Amino acid sequence: MQNIQLTTFVLFFGLFHQSLKAQDFYTTSGTSVSLSANDIFHVNGITLTPSSSFSLDGISITKNSSINNIVGTSATAASRFYLFSSNTNSFSGTIKLDYEDSELNGLSESSLEVNIYNGTGWTNVTSSSNDVSNNYVTSNSISGSSLREIGLASSTTPLPVTWLDFTATKQRKDVLLEWSTAQEINTLDFVVQHSIDGQSFENLNLQPAALNSNNVKTYEYIHTSPFWGPNYYRILQRDVDGEFSYSEIRYIHFTDENSTNNITVVGNPIQDNQLRLILSLEDDVSLYNTVGQFYWKKHLSIGLHTVNVQELPKGTYFLHTSTSNQKFIK
Repeated sequence: MQNIQLTTFVLFFGLFHQSLKAQDFYTTSGTSVSLSANDIFHVNGITLTPSSSFSLDGISITKNSSINNIVGTSATAASRFYLFSSNTNSFSGTIKLDYEDSELNGLSESSLEVNIYNGTGWTNVTSSSNDVSNNYVTSNSISGSSLREIGLASSTTPLPVTWLDFTATKQRKDVLLEWSTAQEINTLDFVVQHSIDGQSFENLNLQPAALNSNNVKTYEYIHTSPFWGPNYYRILQRDVDGEFSYSEIRYIHFTDENSTNNITVVGNPIQDNQLRLILSLEDDVSLYNTVGQFYWKKHLSIGLHTVNVQELPKGTYFLHTSTSNQKFIK
């Protein structure tokens, strides 16, 4: 078994050693830091023991006293967080976190659990063992989790719930919305929200949540009257204590089967010198005035785009794509 200890200095692999901040671990670009099954990697209070091969190539780990990735509510946690500079590859194995009594923020030591942020949301690892005499918590049943930030929180008030998935699927003239959660703690309800510009959302539907659940929960809603053009959807999740979080935004575009117009101007006349336009197809967009004077040409992807047109004098303009023209007024 290989034991990698990095507790009192910063190590730049393969090139040189330099004493900097004791709480930071860095690797230089291109450096290979690979762990085999049961290798022990330890740096100033965090110990990773993978059950299969695991890579830290190009990853920096920094110890902080406060959370970096706040998603939804930020429940009370110990004042010790380990931030990875980017998402790691899939980790399975054991994570052990040390802590000081001064970092507990009033939490009971026996209730502490390892909490992992995977780049999307927080998940608490319920199978944890606590050593209150030596001040550490060990979780040995972690399976297939990407590591972005790690902390300690109480089992009675874990860090924010993880969104597993949220999809929007076009079904003829309707849109099927489906979402799921891995765990719910004190969740009150879910509010389905809709927008035609991706900025201002209105409530469509309210569904009660599970309140408390450690199992995967799935939900769905069918929007039977989507807008002919752009449609943006998101889910607002509310807790019983007033805290909340949002899902990611999903986009669906409906077009008239008899129309070839693939560009829509949001807000006409435009406001604050911001031209907001939506493309249903990736295309080149050219801008002209009413006498045919050319201003610019941009290659834009599907979706919503905002272009500053402060340099344009007030007047009427035309946007040209490969299939359509669209007029707007400044």
